[in-house]
Parts: sequence; structure tokens; C-alpha cells
Amino acid sequence: MYDKIPYDLFMECRSCGVENMIADYDPSMRIFCSQCRDHLIDDGIVATHVEYVCQECDTRLILLEDTEIEIGESACSCGSTDLLKVGKTALPKEAAQAGGLVEEGMDDDEVLEDTDWLRPGDSGDVDDDNYENMFSQDPGQN
Repeated sequence: MYDKIPYDLFMECRSCGVENMIADYDPSMRIFCSQCRDHLIDDGIVATHVEYVCQECDTRLILLEDTEIEIGESACSCGSTDLLKVGKTALPKEAAQAGGLVEEGMDDDEVLEDTDWLRPGDSGDVDDDNYENMFSQDPGQN
């Protein structure tokens, strides 16, 4: 029904409740919470999350069951209130078919090792010494 790939994905973390916006999500991607670093997609989210789709921008919203949504009143990040309740999400199935599902006991250390949680990949021409000093300076001293 909604086969547009990639798409924007808005997902609440089951562990910490933080809202995660993943732009241009593809089911082959392994995604983690931006706050607690837990995996966002596994078979368990079928029981804990409900899926909605914004009819305006096609963003898929995967929200915790306890999150209150009022169709016609609650808004997507694009501002539209035209949300369609899909129900139980098929995201784990899609991710498994595309190779993006991390199964229990599966070693994903290579994904975590390649991810720099502290800095963006290419931070331009700022060298590490200046970058670190930015955080050491007292803002009142500038």
C-alpha cells in the first residue's frame, strides 16, 4: 500500500520515549535511538507501536500505543492533520526482508564501530584541537 522508498520515518523509542526522525529511511538501514542508542526496529514493536501515515508528505509515524493521536487534529511535522491510522506496523517484516532487522543475539558491533555518536562524519576543515576547545571555553569569556 505504501511502497515509496526511501521515506521519512518518525518513531518513538520504546526504551526511553524519545522521538526520532529518520530522513530518507530505507528498510535495509539499521537504525538506533538518538538518545539511548537502542535498536528502534525489532519484532517487539508490533506489540508496542501503532503506525500512522501522513497523507500530505508520506511520512510514516510509528508511535507508542500510549501516545494520544486525534485524527483530524494531531499534526505531522509538515503541519498536515491528514493522518491515516494503519494500525499494527509491518516495519519489522519490511526490515527483515531488506536485511535491516537486527535479531536478538545478532552481532552488530561493526555497525556500532562505524558510527561516531559524538561528531558528524565530515565536520569540514575544523581540526580536532579547535573542536575540543570550543566546548572548554567559558561563553562569558568570549
